[in-house]
Amino acid sequence: MGSCRALLVRGPNKARFPFSNCLVVEGRGRRILIDSGCHPEVPPGSFDLLLYTHFHPDHIRGYEGLDARRVAAPRGEASYKTLDSLAARFAPGVEGEWLAMAESVGLGGVPPVDDYYRAGDDVCIDSLCVKTIPARGHLLTHTLVEACGTVYLVDIDLTGFGPWYANPEADPALFLADIVMAAGLSAKTYYSAHKHEEYDRVSAVKALASYGVRLVEQAEGIYRALSSAQEPLDPLMLAGRGIIYRRYLEGFEALMRYFESMMVEKLLGLLHLWGCAVKGSRGWSAVDCSLEA
Repeated sequence: MGSCRALLVRGPNKARFPFSNCLVVEGRGRRILIDSGCHPEVPPGSFDLLLYTHFHPDHIRGYEGLDARRVAAPRGEASYKTLDSLAARFAPGVEGEWLAMAESVGLGGVPPVDDYYRAGDDVCIDSLCVKTIPARGHLLTHTLVEACGTVYLVDIDLTGFGPWYANPEADPALFLADIVMAAGLSAKTYYSAHKHEEYDRVSAVKALASYGVRLVEQAEGIYRALSSAQEPLDPLMLAGRGIIYRRYLEGFEALMRYFESMMVEKLLGLLHLWGCAVKGSRGWSAVDCSLEA
C-alpha cells in the first residue's frame, strides 16, 4: 500500500450517539475520510474520497459541509436516498419517532453518493487504497476498514452501550461471528467508532473477547427472566427490565423502547438457536439447556 498513515478523528462527547469517530487515511498526496459523524471535528481541507461504512445516522450526519471529490458507500445503501426510506428500514412502525430523532440530532438528509463499492473490495483514489471488510451482523451494509496497518472496527464498537443490533436486518449470531473475525485480523492499531482509545493487537483481542461476552450475558439475562416467569413472555414484556439498557436516553424513550424490544427479539432468536428458548402461541418460554450452570 506504500507509505500512508491512518489517524483517528475523535467525535464530540466521547463519540457517543449521535456522534461517532472518523478515520482519516493519508498518503501519496491523497486524503480519504471514513464516515462523517465526527462533525464538527472533521479536519479542515478537502478530501479526495469520503467513504461511508454504513448509513446509520451517527455515521452520516455532518456530511453537508464537507468538501469531498468523490463519495462512496456500500452497494446495499443504493436503495436508500431519503430519510423516509431509512426510517422505514431501521424503525418500521415507529418511523415518525425515528424521523424526529434524526431531525433532533441535525441529520438533514442522506449523503449523495457517486460510487457504490462491494464490501470486501479495495477502494482506491488514485494509488491510495483502503480495504473494506463485510461485518453484516450489525447491519447488512456494515463494513470495517483496514488501511496503513490500522483496522477500523466501526460499530463493533467495544462500548458498554452495545452490542448495537436493534434493527430488522441485524443478527446477533452473525455479530458474534463478526467479533471472532475481527479478532483474527492482524494489524498494529485498532480503533472503534465510539471509543477514543487506541488499541494494539493484544488489547484489541482482549476487548473484542469482553465485548462478545457482554452479548452472551445479555442473552443469559433474557434466559433468566424467561426461566423465572410464570407465563410465556413476548419481547415488549421483557423490555424495560434493565437487561439491555439500564436507562433510556432522555427524549428518545419511545424509540429506545422499540430498539430494546427489537434487541430482545433478536436475542430470543439466538436462545432458540442454542436450544434454550421456544416460541409458542402465547409467547416465549425457557427450555432447560446448558446455557448456565
